[in-house]
Amino acid sequence: MTDEIWVRPALLISPAGRFRYGVGAILLCACAAPVCAALPGYGDFELQARTNLIVNDAGFNLPPGSSFNSISAHIDEAARVSFPVQVVPTGGSSAPGVWFGSGGSGALVTTGPVDSLISSETHHNAAGVIVYTLVDTGGSDGIYRYDPITMQATRLSTSPLFPSSYGSVRVTGAGAVGYQANFSGGRGLASTSGGSLLHVADQNLDPGSPWTFIYTPAFNTQRVHFAKVASSGDFVTATEIRRFDSAGGTQRLAANQGSDAGSSIRQFDNGLAVNDLGVVAFIASRVSDQRRAVYRSDGVTLTELAVANPAGPITGIEFFRPAINNAGVVVFRATDAGGQALYVSDGINLQRVIGRGDPLTTDLGPGQIGQNNVGDAVFSGAPSINAAGDIAFIAALHPAGNNQIEWGTGVFIAYADGDSMFANGFE
Repeated sequence: MTDEIWVRPALLISPAGRFRYGVGAILLCACAAPVCAALPGYGDFELQARTNLIVNDAGFNLPPGSSFNSISAHIDEAARVSFPVQVVPTGGSSAPGVWFGSGGSGALVTTGPVDSLISSETHHNAAGVIVYTLVDTGGSDGIYRYDPITMQATRLSTSPLFPSSYGSVRVTGAGAVGYQANFSGGRGLASTSGGSLLHVADQNLDPGSPWTFIYTPAFNTQRVHFAKVASSGDFVTATEIRRFDSAGGTQRLAANQGSDAGSSIRQFDNGLAVNDLGVVAFIASRVSDQRRAVYRSDGVTLTELAVANPAGPITGIEFFRPAINNAGVVVFRATDAGGQALYVSDGINLQRVIGRGDPLTTDLGPGQIGQNNVGDAVFSGAPSINAAGDIAFIAALHPAGNNQIEWGTGVFIAYADGDSMFANGFE
């Protein structure tokens, strides 16, 4: 059996009968025929919102002069997107806000106090409840919860826990909120649903804990935290990926060579992703050649999904957490011959979604992903993926064929199999 490369036809027909030419629909199969292709194609990319310097233009679906930087957007199963907007002009000052919408239409649903700071990402559930953090509020720092019924955002009580700061806030379908709890003396992972409880703490908070450090967690709808944890004094020599449930149970899903001499993993990145089934996706370097790779693990089977190779197709894997859906499809940021790109893998197929230089339709007309300085990053934050395979991502833009004009940064959805709603009318 020999490997083949199948190139998916780029001419796509939308649900509305419109013809579009897609980009990035190249599928690399580890089998002998195109029938092995299980990943969706990506040819329709829909702009949700765009920000730019007010001296350039007013942006799209945001108040003129709004801006965001180094943020991540979250997409749910209905292809609705939420993301933080760090600067929303308010008179002679500014305040942070939260954007929510779908199908190329949406708006700010809430804003914070003037001059406060919002977390770099939001998270929402199927009911449209959105969680995030605010600091520098003048006495009301903490986790905030936006209720789409009351259309109000309120600070969430985490009593009887009172951390000095919060991070990695997530909300389940049932409304439980998971978060990283940071105290002056240490760090833990907690959740609240009628009262907060610690799932796990480091040795600074709990002298009996085996963990010297707990890294940035992921939290799923089963109210379970997943995180890289260290057991060595230097925080890096011996590390593991573990699950921590609300009842105090824990399970190892992967370990590096410092924790397990037989492991093929040298070192994990700090962030990771998890789906509702408890399957994690993460990036790590290999023991054999120190190349960076993307992995998936359910605690029994460790699957290598992609690896950086100077010969390509992926020449590098970036230091941003991946995202995984319930089908086990993982999206991640990488580099290839064209520069920065988004890729997806299911463990059998590897597919490029979109990347630097690729065309996108915007509210201003035909555009491209890119920057006027070729070496600058073109993607922001981490991508997000839903059960259908739709992907939310954030990219820098310029007019097609002219990277010396700035069109700012856009939040996009890459629809799986061309399933775009075409709601914004850009064609």
